[in-house]
Amino acid sequence: MGWWKQVEISHLEEFLVIVEEKKLGEAAEKLYTTSSTLSKHIHAIEKEYGVPLFDRSKRSIVLNEYGQIFLPFAQSIVNAHHEAEKKIKKKKASHKKNISVYAEYRIFELAVKFRQKTHINLIIDENSDYNYKEFLKGGKCALGFLTDSGQLSDEVVRIPYIKDTLMLVCPADHPLAKKRSVSIEELEEEEFVMFQEDNDTPINREIYRMCAKAGYTPQISFTGVTGSNIVESVRRGMGIALLWTKATEHIMVEGIATAALENSPELEIYLCYFKNHTLSPEEQAFVEFVKEEAVWE
Repeated sequence: MGWWKQVEISHLEEFLVIVEEKKLGEAAEKLYTTSSTLSKHIHAIEKEYGVPLFDRSKRSIVLNEYGQIFLPFAQSIVNAHHEAEKKIKKKKASHKKNISVYAEYRIFELAVKFRQKTHINLIIDENSDYNYKEFLKGGKCALGFLTDSGQLSDEVVRIPYIKDTLMLVCPADHPLAKKRSVSIEELEEEEFVMFQEDNDTPINREIYRMCAKAGYTPQISFTGVTGSNIVESVRRGMGIALLWTKATEHIMVEGIATAALENSPELEIYLCYFKNHTLSPEEQAFVEFVKEEAVWE
């Protein structure tokens, strides 16, 4: 049986710290252990070789001639171990499983739940500049959460994920806060907090369409990038907002009130991919997960 079966790498690491510190107590303090534990480990190494490695005195502990011979080998073994550990970790990281998914709808909680179940990460792309055909071809994202307003072709597989409606989000002390539902007409004099103007999302399109039908253009006081950003702006009194009910129920905070929007359009979100795309095992796992999590009511 070789010596490496008897001596642990950690004992060699401790040996090197003792050599550096030259005092057992200071080495123990640096290693967050006790002097007696270190002494036992050094004795184990010395027993394996049958010789002492240190000259010990009350004031210090220094290498003897045997220890001087052993030192470069201990350093080499510890360095080799650390290098192997580093390369293995790097290789493991390169094999980390990721899926890129385009989303026109908030799927953060879905992504977290999927990762907890499968240890597969979702890289969520919310750049609305893409035409769906660009990213579904696999160059950007092979999978996408899309609304279907008639633009999806027969080339695309559509898996129902969720149906949602708009709700009013306002400060808790707002005059509309006590109402269970409001109409779009009641919001004509309000200042709106919306997603950025260049973010051509389904929610922005619906808000402009509904306001135009009611005979006015929304007055925008502030724009945000995320739902959480918008909710916080509303809480601070920047205005009111219209957000998808199910998509944003997880980000509501104290100081906020909500009410249903009367005659709200219904949003239908599908998980989509091209029929000629061969799903990877990770993508297939995600498709099955979405089917299980779908809220099609």
